Amino acid sequence: MVKLVESMLDLHQQLASAKSAAQKTLTQHQIDATDAKIDGLVYDLYRLTAEEIAIVEKATASANPLSAQK
Repeated sequence: MVKLVESMLDLHQQLASAKSAAQKTLTQHQIDATDAKIDGLVYDLYRLTAEEIAIVEKATASANPLSAQK
């Protein structure tokens, strides 16, 4: 998980310095994929059921309007 978090930090730096729209889009897709991997590890860590995961994802999507764009 530490490597994924470090990767996420690097990706956010890459996104901030991206020059082209294509580069920004590609980096954002990588961020989204890394975020999903981290979420999955956390769900496994806490042994969440599919129902609990749905509750968490619904709550975080409404709390973060950017996540609704994914």
